[in-house]
Amino acid sequence: YKRQVGSFLKTRGSNIVKPTFIGIGAQKCASTWLYRILAEHPEVGVGQEKEIDFFSYHYDHGYQWYESQFVECVGKRAIGEISPSYFCEPAVPARIKRYLPDAKILVSFRDPVQRALSNHRHEVRVGHLTGEDLAFEAGLENNPMYTEQGRYATHLKRWLDHYPQEQILVVLQEDIAEDPVAVTKKVYEFVGVDAGFEPEQLNKKYNPSYANRSRILTNVKDQIYALTKFPAMRWLWKFGDMIGLKRLYRSINTVPSDEVIPAPNETTIKKLRETFHPEVEELSKILERSLEAWK
Repeated sequence: YKRQVGSFLKTRGSNIVKPTFIGIGAQKCASTWLYRILAEHPEVGVGQEKEIDFFSYHYDHGYQWYESQFVECVGKRAIGEISPSYFCEPAVPARIKRYLPDAKILVSFRDPVQRALSNHRHEVRVGHLTGEDLAFEAGLENNPMYTEQGRYATHLKRWLDHYPQEQILVVLQEDIAEDPVAVTKKVYEFVGVDAGFEPEQLNKKYNPSYANRSRILTNVKDQIYALTKFPAMRWLWKFGDMIGLKRLYRSINTVPSDEVIPAPNETTIKKLRETFHPEVEELSKILERSLEAWK
């Protein structure tokens, strides 16, 4: 990886690679599915990692570092990345606009209550919420981002202050579930590649709902996965999958989320829907489509 970056920096002046599209989230709204169908398209180049997080968490690394993430994308018709951390960070739209004024912005949403529930399962799985009380109510009290990330209209309007609506495509996870072929074609057309291509990942589900039994085993798995981010070590993860180690890990260390997380209280869900109601109403106006199912 260091050799790749070094080679890139030497030729940067004559061969700068910049994204043509940016996926901005929201979190837990099919961003992994979008990344996979884009990464599979032969005319699309994506960053070396799904979530580069440059404009949110790594802005201090500078543009050379960011451009080095796309060294393998030279010659592609569309180049981009998907980082859900971008969506609700106030400073990010202006940062991307300054650097990529013509970029196409890809956004994905889902029912904000279901998004919050998925967010909670994720926080339990990665160990950000621990202890005896793993109820959704405990998660809501612990993490204000459960609701903040669901304020879609508030955050989307900030992006619309910097980019015209024709440069922003909003995709709903519910539409993906209903007709993944139609959504895939719309995404491909938006980023400017052959919309007739049919990815193998089309109907595959990502990030299934599960919890981990042991944080120690999870940490070991995460450390091994971190090694595979280096190109020279990518074979390690594929080899482990091929010989069945990943299946063995799942059988030993994972359980369905509902075995450790109790069902949310109906009153909690009702209050959360009331909280999101103004946002859903405003988003419906922006998108010019009914979102009654979210109310």
